[in-house]
Amino acid sequence: MRPAVRPSWSLLMSITLVLVCSGLSLAEDYYRNRSLGRHLMSLAERNPELVRVENIARSINRRNVWLVEVGRGARQNRETRPAMLVVAGVEGNDLIGCSAAVSWVNHLAEQYGNDADVTKLLDTTTIYVMPRLNPDAAGHFFTKPKFETSLNKRPVDDDHDGLIDEDGPEDINGDGLVTWMRIEDPEGEYILDPGDNRLLLKADHLKGEVGAWRYLTEGTDNDKDERWNEDGPGGVNFNRNFPYNFQFFDADAGLHPVSEAETRAIADFVVEHPNIGIVVNYGYADNLSKTPKGARPAGRRKPMTAIDEGDVGYYRAMGEIYREALGLDKELEGAAASGSFSDWMYYHRGRLSLAARAWSPAVAGEMSKPAEKEEEQNSESDKKRKDHGDGDRRNERQRRQLKWFDENAPKAFVKWRSVEHPDFPDQRVEVGGYVPFALTNPPASMVEQITAKHANFLTTVAKKLPRIGIRQVKTRHLGRSVYEVRIEVENTGFLPTSLAQGRTTREVYPTRLLVDLEDRYFLSGARFTPLPTIRGSGGMVEARYTIQAPDRRKIGFEVVSTLAGRVGGAIELPDAK
Repeated sequence: MRPAVRPSWSLLMSITLVLVCSGLSLAEDYYRNRSLGRHLMSLAERNPELVRVENIARSINRRNVWLVEVGRGARQNRETRPAMLVVAGVEGNDLIGCSAAVSWVNHLAEQYGNDADVTKLLDTTTIYVMPRLNPDAAGHFFTKPKFETSLNKRPVDDDHDGLIDEDGPEDINGDGLVTWMRIEDPEGEYILDPGDNRLLLKADHLKGEVGAWRYLTEGTDNDKDERWNEDGPGGVNFNRNFPYNFQFFDADAGLHPVSEAETRAIADFVVEHPNIGIVVNYGYADNLSKTPKGARPAGRRKPMTAIDEGDVGYYRAMGEIYREALGLDKELEGAAASGSFSDWMYYHRGRLSLAARAWSPAVAGEMSKPAEKEEEQNSESDKKRKDHGDGDRRNERQRRQLKWFDENAPKAFVKWRSVEHPDFPDQRVEVGGYVPFALTNPPASMVEQITAKHANFLTTVAKKLPRIGIRQVKTRHLGRSVYEVRIEVENTGFLPTSLAQGRTTREVYPTRLLVDLEDRYFLSGARFTPLPTIRGSGGMVEARYTIQAPDRRKIGFEVVSTLAGRVGGAIELPDAK
């Protein structure tokens, strides 16, 4: 490499290299899909023995869906080790989830060889990351006008009028954003929030409230059916497109489960990689902010609709790790979605499937709230509610949320301004409200802090995978070349070798012990021994054999676990006396 001649040129090249390696330009807050691909490829080129990148699907708009594999060793070893899968961008408006996943990959690559824990993790574990499953929807963040959607580009006749995508939202006031409209209308369902008139509140007729406003996404009635923006571009929400609890005929669920190339690709990948023991899914669904409820198994003829009570403790433990990593002092409300990827991975595949929003205004508010001031703030909030009359708590969360944005990201909310609207010539129409992606992704200034917290969380979770080991092998000579053999198999990881739901679905094969000895030598026991589930944190099971081996002094064996890896050993037979 030719040495630099001028310091200024060297400095320029250094800055350019940093930008290329980060995958970001100075004008971007989040990864464009093309820069995401360049960054991942660059990372793999700089760490060829550790990071591998491939394209597993193409979107309708021909964008790549990337898969990153992180782990040291031969392919055969990587495919049989305990593994963890992280998926982000299942809903395309999830940009921060993608950043969190990529930041973690960066961290692992940088720390390998420098941090003993990370080095050991990647020598014994395989990490799979799909940072953006729905690149088409994410692309709206980088286009003008900016428009938020969680749907892909699949053309769908949402209003069943024989036309496709003919009435979508539009940028009426020309500010480059598709926000919201409120229309003064005596037939409307909303009133202005007395606590903050930037917000609307659904009128409660039992309280004598009379609606005065309509609330719509910004746009016009293109097909003149007196409905607004009811058939926009797209599509399918990938987090509604998986088999468990799939809702046929729902507008955004898709024609059938895994109907899209992207969801089919990830489903095929999961089936082809049974060693995946933990899944972390960033998106709308959330079972980490609050511990999900458990239930007893419903029996063979009834599907489970709640976490098996035998598995709830693991979800509680993971939730505590998550909240500690993010700096949350209490549980927040969880969320569920029909047909979600995370539910499919638990209820059908039997894996520990964790789901969370990488960021939300609620999480941000709790992270930034000093614990000692919480009681004071709650008292102030109660006083304000009383001032608004009748202790009305409606929109309380929305008011707190808007206050947080006022203090931390004031540009996230566009002030309401009157516009001339062709569909409402004699009515007051205002355009404003939250800008696209503001409620689902943090301000750019917070991205680095948030992704660092998630990197720590993901590393901690990866260390909780089950790991099979041999505690000891005991032998005793019984006479006439007959031996008693006892092999103690232990689980040094945190999770069991199979969750309760994994045993119910039978998608996690039992751990088995294979002894390298012909059947005719076994007086009791067999070459192939299925083992019961081994709990984590030092759980142990014992396999016993009586064998006759007149011409053998050393016999090999191997323990194979779907989720906890493989380990080999040897039976050393004592000399006959």
